[in-house]
Amino acid sequence: MKLNGLEFILVNNALRAALQRQFETPRLIGARGSLAGKRVLEIGCGRGVGMEILLSLGAEHVTGFDLDPKMITLAQKRLAKYGDRSRVFVGDAEAIDAPDASFDAVVDYGVIHHIPGWPQALKEIARVLKPGGMFYFEDLLKGLISTWPAPVFFDHPQATQFHGREFRSQLESAGLSIKKWRQLSEWAIAGRASKSPHPVSSS
Repeated sequence: MKLNGLEFILVNNALRAALQRQFETPRLIGARGSLAGKRVLEIGCGRGVGMEILLSLGAEHVTGFDLDPKMITLAQKRLAKYGDRSRVFVGDAEAIDAPDASFDAVVDYGVIHHIPGWPQALKEIARVLKPGGMFYFEDLLKGLISTWPAPVFFDHPQATQFHGREFRSQLESAGLSIKKWRQLSEWAIAGRASKSPHPVSSS
């Protein structure tokens, strides 16, 4: 789903960008060089701030997509200076336009809770990850999103919001093994999960 006007302002400002660069990303992924040589995907890339941060961590190439064409236009302008190290397109996390095993890492900067079919999105993330690839995530939980006044101001799909335990279960169902997990009460989660380096036998 696309952001409403208030959400657009909250996630597209200098303070949000600074927090993402100086606090969130170092805790979630690591310091400069931690993505060296990696091909990375950001889901819901917005205006490209997150992609720029991922490139600064040494990623060889970063791909991003967003449902909103206006965001993609902004991202293209921001990332033009990186040339062929980046690519953005209009896309949907429930049907990612990328071949199987395309990326070394996938990053979610608080996007999954916007997706009505988020369990399918997790399956798609697992599909496009290479064996041994890492999914880095930070997201909001039902305990925050469904509590007043959030439903009044934000257009989240309330019927499909999740608790931490549900997210963990769906990660495992998608074939992703949790390597790090942090949970702030029933408000937010952050962590990383890896795709098995070995194909799972169907027998």
